[in-house]
Amino acid sequence: MKIILYTSFALIAFAFNSILCQLALGTQAIDAASFTVVRLISGAVALFIISLVFGKKETLTKGGNWFSAFFLFTYALCFSFA
Repeated sequence: MKIILYTSFALIAFAFNSILCQLALGTQAIDAASFTVVRLISGAVALFIISLVFGKKETLTKGGNWFSAFFLFTYALCFSFA
């Protein structure tokens, strides 16, 4: 039951993300590059806060994975310009 709830939440979040992107970029309220920067910075801040609240101390000092970060950036850039 838990997996169905988590999967449903993820699908709804992705759909909502797509709608917000179309609203922001479709009306030319912001350009694609600026929108990508805002998305990535706000995501990084949110993940940092979540890791502070719920994370273990040793995971906060480990650092990140630059390979994964590169592909996240590439995805966000392609998504915004598409």
